[in-house]
Amino acid sequence: MSHKAKNAAVQELLRKIEERFGIDPSVFKGYAIYERKKGEFWMASPETLDVDFPFASRAGFRFAQVFSKGGFRLSTCAIQLFGRYATKNVVELTESEREEFIRGRDLSNRWGVEKGQVIVRYKRIPLGSAVFTEGRLKNQVPTARRVKAG
Repeated sequence: MSHKAKNAAVQELLRKIEERFGIDPSVFKGYAIYERKKGEFWMASPETLDVDFPFASRAGFRFAQVFSKGGFRLSTCAIQLFGRYATKNVVELTESEREEFIRGRDLSNRWGVEKGQVIVRYKRIPLGSAVFTEGRLKNQVPTARRVKAG
């Protein structure tokens, strides 16, 4: 794939992020976003991509995944780093909801958000994401990042 085509794919992803979450694409200036393989976008510092790591298969972290039907999903890392800039499809939790969410539990949808991925925050701090489906917010925080019940 040519550099122009790769750049076009990144620009389209940033357009989708702005449309869904209201995050201005300028927030991502200074970072290198690249398509590692079809539909899988990663983020790193530009300097990282300039280094020739002899045994590394990838640089940075998974930023987003784009699906063949046109949808996409931001990674938990991306949401925790950039979710504070979101102005749309964001849910702010109460303290008791936060406790449920960080333990991996789903929440009922009292926010009336659009169907699909939403950014979940507590006191404006991004915790992760959930998918709104069938009247519920289905927790998408990876099991390894959840707090175990004490």
